[in-house]
Amino acid sequence: MNSFAVTVLVLAVGAISVSARLQHYVVEKSFNQAQAECALYQGVHDDDLLRYVKEGYPDVEEVRCLLRCVAFNLRFWNHTTGLQKHMIAGHFVPYPDDYHNVERTDACLAEQLYTCDDDLCTQVYKAFQCYYQHYGALSECPQFVVNTYLEDRQVAVDLFGMLPVSQSTLQNLAGGCFPSGEESLCFFYSFVVRSGLYSEEDGANLERLYYQYHEEVFNPNNAKTVACLQNQKKLACKKTTCQQAYDTFQACFGESQGLEYLVHTVFVDAAKDFLGQPVCYCTKGKTCPLHRCYGR
Repeated sequence: MNSFAVTVLVLAVGAISVSARLQHYVVEKSFNQAQAECALYQGVHDDDLLRYVKEGYPDVEEVRCLLRCVAFNLRFWNHTTGLQKHMIAGHFVPYPDDYHNVERTDACLAEQLYTCDDDLCTQVYKAFQCYYQHYGALSECPQFVVNTYLEDRQVAVDLFGMLPVSQSTLQNLAGGCFPSGEESLCFFYSFVVRSGLYSEEDGANLERLYYQYHEEVFNPNNAKTVACLQNQKKLACKKTTCQQAYDTFQACFGESQGLEYLVHTVFVDAAKDFLGQPVCYCTKGKTCPLHRCYGR
């Protein structure tokens, strides 16, 4: 093998390994990492934090509010719907041969149901203790942290700047007309890749999709979904990368609220935001006052 071929091979392998470890706009965080961040934000001293953990998170105000911070940090609690069971469960590992941990945890949640008189720190604390006492051991493994609507919208807006998205495609997206051609499909592909929900190598990431949208169609144990994804992979050789990504979502998740939310809420709102910004139509020797983009 000549030196040029070796160089090409090395570069190719390097490109593959880099692709596999790209971060994109994905956050994965363990409970301990979130806890350490919150302790720093709230001024909890290291020795106090170690004592709280050793004592099983005692019922004192500083601990209650520390756990509230962790809950919002990891997104297993929000102001509108409260506890997100599937997300908090991901931070615990059931003990071997414990087949009733879910029932005990649910019974505890029903027993310890917080009231409107409880402040938010207390509400989170009661729910956390049910999982801590009954569900299993806290996991040390980082878990996917879901995006909020505002983050999804920002990802879309960023991609409009990062990709050569034409004015007509932006207008179609803003009007809810999707897909409207290969350019819109490649925007969709870039969005789901950047959000960590899909990769060219592995296809749809069901675990993250289930975390993000919590619909049964995204459940990794859904046999119908798994079969659909396998079938879509067989068809990949006949399609572009962008077409394959969209077809996978449309064929396997076409009726999901998650896909509806992306196409008719996130993409629409982001495109409207982007179109609302001053647009530069540059000619040689002229500048745009705001963006200062120069003609060539």
